[in-house]
Amino acid sequence: MDTSRRNPQIPSGPSAPEPVGQVVAILPAHGGSNAESLTRGLSRELAESYRLSVLLAEFSNHGFPLLGTAAEPPQRLDSRTWGAFLRNSGGAFDTLEARDAHPRNIRRLLECARDRYSLTCADLSEARESAALEVLGNSDSIFLAGNSDPLSLEMARHRAEWLRSLGLAERAALLLKRVPGGLNGADAEDLTGLPVCAILDSGNELRSLAKWIAGPVLPQQAGPLPIRLVG
Repeated sequence: MDTSRRNPQIPSGPSAPEPVGQVVAILPAHGGSNAESLTRGLSRELAESYRLSVLLAEFSNHGFPLLGTAAEPPQRLDSRTWGAFLRNSGGAFDTLEARDAHPRNIRRLLECARDRYSLTCADLSEARESAALEVLGNSDSIFLAGNSDPLSLEMARHRAEWLRSLGLAERAALLLKRVPGGLNGADAEDLTGLPVCAILDSGNELRSLAKWIAGPVLPQQAGPLPIRLVG
């Protein structure tokens, strides 16, 4: 998973500070993969355990599927107006209701988040395809969430092929929930072609994942994320 800084499509001005925050995208392998609750739990753990400034960017469109079609969003949402769509989640992390962000504004929106937050976790559970493409293309890491059973992993394989066709697979990894009769990590990697970053059985695994993600953005451990968390 390549987490090195990408060159922005539109250069910033000479006096503008370089963004420092990381953007992590959580992409469901399929419906029922629990990506939404995973993103919320991860955001809370990062904020509460590591005192990091965390933004949860929600791109839910209330029933519009990731690969479906929908009308253009009716509202303008970019770095100049996003304060109106920002809310605090019980003191732990902020939530940006970004479902109405026009795709052409998402890159600037994420750069604005980088300037203000140590970590931005983008939930793509129900994002429009056009919005999802922009988020994925401007993220540092992509976590494909699914289960360890063969059917879930087969759908994850198709999603991985989609990411590969976009040139994004090198920054992607699997987050799997272990289920009875599921495949082990090595078999999951062979089937999908993506590394398994973590197998989440309990809150302990989520805490380990949060610790791993937090490491590179903590002041004493600045640097990119490594390839994976588990072998």
